[in-house]
Amino acid sequence: MTDPTFERSISDEPWHQRGAAGVLLPVALGFAVSAGLLALYAGWEFAFGHLPYMTEHSWLSRQMLVPRLALTVIALTGFIVGGQAYGRRAMIRDLSDLGSQLSCSPTERAALLREGENIGRSAKSWTGSVMAVPVGLLVVPGQSPGVPYLLSNEPWNHDSVWALAANVVLFSVLGRITVEMFRTNEFFVRVETRLAPVNLLRPQALAPFARRGLRNAFFWIGGSSLGSTVFVALSFSWLTGLVLLFTLLMGTLAFLLPVRGLHRRIRTAKEAELERLHDAIQRARKNLLDGAGDAAASNSMSGLLAYEHRIAGIREWPIDPPQIARFVLIMALGLGSWLGGAVVGHLVDALWR
Repeated sequence: MTDPTFERSISDEPWHQRGAAGVLLPVALGFAVSAGLLALYAGWEFAFGHLPYMTEHSWLSRQMLVPRLALTVIALTGFIVGGQAYGRRAMIRDLSDLGSQLSCSPTERAALLREGENIGRSAKSWTGSVMAVPVGLLVVPGQSPGVPYLLSNEPWNHDSVWALAANVVLFSVLGRITVEMFRTNEFFVRVETRLAPVNLLRPQALAPFARRGLRNAFFWIGGSSLGSTVFVALSFSWLTGLVLLFTLLMGTLAFLLPVRGLHRRIRTAKEAELERLHDAIQRARKNLLDGAGDAAASNSMSGLLAYEHRIAGIREWPIDPPQIARFVLIMALGLGSWLGGAVVGHLVDALWR
């Protein structure tokens, strides 16, 4: 059962943080951010008379690489803002579901809940923005390969100014979220240390950790899939393949890292339980062979063997088949977006030639 203190804390949430609205509002926030930036970009291009040029070329053509990159950054910014807003709400739900699994007092549990709610509100998160903004400025490329635009002698143009400004916004958000992510991971490591001993017969009680892994994987793969639109109309190169492999690796790590500690706990508890069972089976076997209480010894042996079979079949990772299926689907969508972009790029390149 969920802890009553946690129940009261969750029920005190504003209506817009509960139920379907808890999902729709982050989605609406992400769309609003993207729509606002898109309106600014359209106004910026209109002010410099560049809109006619954009309408004269196909979205997939090489001439549209710079606008496509700008729109990708806009979509990424909205996706990241909306995804992180949803992640904060879902994290509170995860803490609520873990309430009865924590070996601490109701007051301590309520304090953990408040700490989880305040992770994203800390001023420390903005230190990540300060550190990330210079990186965002330096990744805007110039005409010379490997030379950032700010470090080159190239003249200013409206596309580069927009790219610099958009990267300031994107990397400011990314830096803040990165710090928040590390703080959230540290927080859940401490939550994990407060967990009661693992109940091997109720592995579903640890599902909130696997849900965090799924959200992390979707956050990473979803952002990467949006970013793959930049590679449309570009030849599939070793760099594209390297980025794809790195994306799949990071998606897998994002899924497994939140449950890594629980995997060790479950494995240790399982090994200890099997060791106790082996000792009990040896005693029951001795009684059975000695003929002491034949019926009782036989029943005891049957029960122990059945229980041993059940414990031995318990998965050591707190991830159930539906969650694995969702993860495979997320990875397939990410892989499909990258390979689809590469195929489209190859076809467009062939047609233009």
